[in-house]
Amino acid sequence: MPPKGKPELTATEIAVLTLLIKGNAQLDKKVIDLPQQDSLRILASTTLGPSPSMAQQYDFAAASEATVKKLNNDYRVISILDKGSPALSVNIYNKTIYKPEALKELTEIKRQIVSLNLNGLPVQDEELKTISTFENLRKLNLNFTAIKGDGLKHLLPLKQLNTLSLSGTAVNFNTVKQLVAMKNLKELSLWRTDIKENEIGQLKQLAKGIRIITGFKDDGKSPIKLNQPHLSTTVSIFKNRIPLQIKHPINGVEIRYTTDGTEPDSLKSPLYDKEIEIKESVTLKTKAYKTGWYGSDVLTFNFYQSRYSPDSIAFIVAPSEKYKGDGPKILTDLQLGSFDIQNGKWIGYNENMALMLFFKEQLPLKSISVNMMKKIQTHILPPQEFEVWGGTNEKNMRLLQRVKNPMPQKDEADAFIKMEVKFKSQSISCIKIVGKNFKKLPEWHAGKGQPAWIFMDEILLN
Repeated sequence: MPPKGKPELTATEIAVLTLLIKGNAQLDKKVIDLPQQDSLRILASTTLGPSPSMAQQYDFAAASEATVKKLNNDYRVISILDKGSPALSVNIYNKTIYKPEALKELTEIKRQIVSLNLNGLPVQDEELKTISTFENLRKLNLNFTAIKGDGLKHLLPLKQLNTLSLSGTAVNFNTVKQLVAMKNLKELSLWRTDIKENEIGQLKQLAKGIRIITGFKDDGKSPIKLNQPHLSTTVSIFKNRIPLQIKHPINGVEIRYTTDGTEPDSLKSPLYDKEIEIKESVTLKTKAYKTGWYGSDVLTFNFYQSRYSPDSIAFIVAPSEKYKGDGPKILTDLQLGSFDIQNGKWIGYNENMALMLFFKEQLPLKSISVNMMKKIQTHILPPQEFEVWGGTNEKNMRLLQRVKNPMPQKDEADAFIKMEVKFKSQSISCIKIVGKNFKKLPEWHAGKGQPAWIFMDEILLN
């Protein structure tokens, strides 16, 4: 699976990798050493070959930098295709917040868009009307969108379109057949659609100048590894329960899973059927199996329960001005930060940290944990000492637990660390969390003698 928020491999890229594996993956062999008509040579040359000079290929002016900057955001990435080129590539992510306006807003740069990736978004046929105004569009990825094919007629005026991906959609033979009239269309991806194999043959006869990609056909003779299963959610923190579905793009796959930390196997581990309900903090591991294929790599996902939220949070020690994010609210927004310390999801301290959590009512708490970062090369270490205090008010606090951490070793990998304290259930309406940083980085560190940073982002209360 791709990193969160990034696009999956295209059908062409999957075909290249499949052909490479079926050819015993000879990594010391050059593409030009393959026969002229070899499928891998044809696909690889087209996909991986050097791009022509972009400055000479386009006859339209560039969009203003201010406009491009304005249209870029967390779920829509607009980038220049090549240095000195006016052509733009657009990728839109996050199906949970996608709206048709994300496309309509692009009309300001409609002449400059030559590549548009909408993979996995709930795009409807009606939205193809907007795309039809992108007159210089060359490449369009509609894989696994919600289109059914009725709107494909809107794409016919796109005279420059040469690559169209419709895999995983509900298009049929009749709606796709009209595309063969597009003179510049050179590649059409149609795997996992409702188009039957004999209809694919008809399309190939009608469109001899179009390379139609229908994906890997399992003949049972050349087993390859299954890709990992896919979870229906990217939410890792929940309050009471979270329903979870596990899917796989290949039909007939068995999905096995565990929630006890062990590796799932093909015989004894629970078989996924319809839905799993997560009701407590667990580590879910899942793996795909199918006869004639090698089992997939294990997909591991941690779910964390946080049953309670404080009514207010106050910093006793103010965090660094550079790393204060949106303030205390990001500590209980049910979102874990990534290793990008600039994304506003972390609270950073270059000294001891201390904060208070307040509740209007007394709660029966028995565990408190704080998600922290370890990124040694950038001076970020877990606290040398971590303390949690609790009580019914600020003047009536008692130490619930103190944890001491050793200085990390030089070669330790970057990691997220859950600093957790557990105690006998007791009524609490006020919590103080204290972290004491390492005052001097060790001799082996590039910043030796300097104080370490503490980075925290999410507090879990149960």
